[in-house]
Amino acid sequence: MAAKSVKLEGYGTVMIAPINIKEKELETVDPLGRPVISEIVGTRAKTVHKSVDGTEIPSNRLCKKIVIDGEEIITPKFNPTKEVAKEDITELDENGLVYTALDRKFYNAVTDSESLKELVIKQNKTLSFPFSAGSGFKLWNSMLTNWNGKLLMVCCRGDLKEELAKYDEQTVELEIEVVPKVKNVKRLLKALI
Repeated sequence: MAAKSVKLEGYGTVMIAPINIKEKELETVDPLGRPVISEIVGTRAKTVHKSVDGTEIPSNRLCKKIVIDGEEIITPKFNPTKEVAKEDITELDENGLVYTALDRKFYNAVTDSESLKELVIKQNKTLSFPFSAGSGFKLWNSMLTNWNGKLLMVCCRGDLKEELAKYDEQTVELEIEVVPKVKNVKRLLKALI
């Protein structure tokens, strides 16, 4: 563990080391779940993806193999979220994940819905729901919350509280799960595909 020392006058010295956050590695596969080989071709360094038998696969047909509860799920890139089903929205009394997420994206949020403003701003409830910001393989646990009297959507990945439970003095790397931890992960994933 490479560490720097910081002297705290009157208290002592602490050794510190950065904690690296890494993305969970996923296998790139074709739509049938077969492995894909990537190679760089040409003078302009174009990446080409081929199946094991040599057939070229367009990048928009690439998938990832995700293991959830021991089951392999082949998933294409996620489309941007445009609508969330009511059954996939959870009302929370607190927004702790907003503060403990390992990876966050912030979005200003506005609404004409007085009932939504009442719920989030006045009653201080937080709405949690799955979210994909673009065409890729990142899923977020989105939190629509009250931030100093304004609506704010905070998209979260990973949870520092959970990762620190695994932490020991030698840990210098934490891994972010691909799919947010929710009650029914498979249903969530299938809703977003």
